[in-house]
Amino acid sequence: MDYLAQLQQHNTLLKESLALSQKALALSQKENVLQKELIARLQAQGVQQQEQITQLQEKVEALEAEIRRLKKLPPKPDIKPNTKPPDDSDGPPGTPPATGQGDEADPDDVPKHKVSKPDESTRNQRKQPTKPPPEKSIRVPACGVPPGSTWNGTTPFYVQDLVIKPTSVEYLLDQWITPDGKTVTAKPPANLHGHHYGPTLQAYILHQYFGCGVTQPQLLEWLWDIGLSISPGELSNLITKGNEQFQSEKDEILVAGLRCSSYIQTDDTGARHQGQNGYCTIICNESFAWYATTGSKSRENFLSLLHRPFRTYAMTGNALDYLRTLKYPQKWLRVLQPYVGVTFLSYEAWKACMKEHGLTGKKRLQQASEALIYASLIEHGLGHLTTFSDGAQQFNVFKHAQCWVHAERLLYKVHPVNEQQASAQKWCRTWLWAIYDDLKAFKAEPSKENAMKGRLGFLALIQTRTNCRALQQALSGLAVIEKELLLVLEDPSLPLHNNLSESLIREYVKRRKISGGTRSEAGRQSRGHLASLKKTCRLYGLSFWDYLTDRLNGAALFPRLESLIEKASQILSCGLCSSF
Repeated sequence: MDYLAQLQQHNTLLKESLALSQKALALSQKENVLQKELIARLQAQGVQQQEQITQLQEKVEALEAEIRRLKKLPPKPDIKPNTKPPDDSDGPPGTPPATGQGDEADPDDVPKHKVSKPDESTRNQRKQPTKPPPEKSIRVPACGVPPGSTWNGTTPFYVQDLVIKPTSVEYLLDQWITPDGKTVTAKPPANLHGHHYGPTLQAYILHQYFGCGVTQPQLLEWLWDIGLSISPGELSNLITKGNEQFQSEKDEILVAGLRCSSYIQTDDTGARHQGQNGYCTIICNESFAWYATTGSKSRENFLSLLHRPFRTYAMTGNALDYLRTLKYPQKWLRVLQPYVGVTFLSYEAWKACMKEHGLTGKKRLQQASEALIYASLIEHGLGHLTTFSDGAQQFNVFKHAQCWVHAERLLYKVHPVNEQQASAQKWCRTWLWAIYDDLKAFKAEPSKENAMKGRLGFLALIQTRTNCRALQQALSGLAVIEKELLLVLEDPSLPLHNNLSESLIREYVKRRKISGGTRSEAGRQSRGHLASLKKTCRLYGLSFWDYLTDRLNGAALFPRLESLIEKASQILSCGLCSSF
């Protein structure tokens, strides 16, 4: 009995010990869970702190750059890091490098060309012109020919040369005295355009200044070197004044371009005038290029540029609908309602009418003007236009499409703080360029299958969830502009990138760096006129020199640019008369 009691007591102790062990194990497991949760929170907190540090570093760099700019110091040099050469064993562009089992790809080791970039060309480069025919032939005898040799004909050796010399012509203008004592003097030839310099010299000066980017002091020095007598003021007048015919043809370019195009590309850049900051806006596509410099880059300014060929302003229901989208106050909508159907002969008349009603606030008047110009453009038949830009909201009128290259910068600008975020960023960028390739395939072969492939791929991309807050915000930004990016699925003629306007706007960027800003209104207009005519000629592969000499000599052999745009609208994809 004593032995049995001891055995039962021993079993009881074992059970208690086992229960205590189980409790200890449960506590240990709970402690492990708490430790894992603590580690996860610490890791998340560390990632958050790294992201904050990265953002602060960006702000510090921006402030340092602003300090350098204010102190007029040279900017910090942009030195790119070294990249590893491509590995022949890697897959096609856009695929990750091969890694061993259990290894993770290091995004920093992936060459930049692994991300597929857009390869859609814009315009072909100009070709070398053919050699001019020889004006004369000069036979050159051979020297040191041994006796008994047989003559074997001649071998042509072409030489091109340029004759540069100043010439002077004296015009003797007849003078007559009328019976009433007045003097009647003959006028000089019309191709001189009121200048004391011939049309060929005028064309050469305009070509060197606007076509080749030669500065006015350097051009003046060269003219003096060859013996031409011309003052700095006369040279300035040749560049800025007497260009009325160029202004009229530039206006024709805009009218024909807007009328014959289904879409336009646009961009802007800085352009100083009279010491004040201004902006140059380009409106273009594959058939024309048109520049204008103004003091603002607002949507009202852009609409007024599109409206520039027209003079009348019509208040219609489209204007009220436009204002309702801006949540315009009902008070002012009731003021504008009675004017529906009224046509104002000028902007001044419209502004004076609104002033009588007390609509003088800067913001409200600007929005009302936007609506009026918007409705007037629709009345003039331009409601079909699609504007294609880099995403700037001042260009968001009518239908608006955005550039995929600029949209990808939302992902590119993300600064990952660890390998996981860097890998997620690389995959998102690769995915986006894969969608870009699908859209290019759709443009080549428009079909419902290709359209659905691109649309579903983009929908899957913006619904991706990552562990990087900045990358997630970038994907959300892509979701906001989904309609603008996928508008090409409704109109395959639309481009996918804004490279054309980006390359054409460089004309003003280079001029700004070479010659700075303009001082006179004539100089500002002349810069816009000649840039528009030059780049339009370049789009058709025509010689800007031939254009200038033809217009200044009055030969009228060079085709009107307006007619070229009308013909191109039947061939190019941007044309309203073309079929895609």
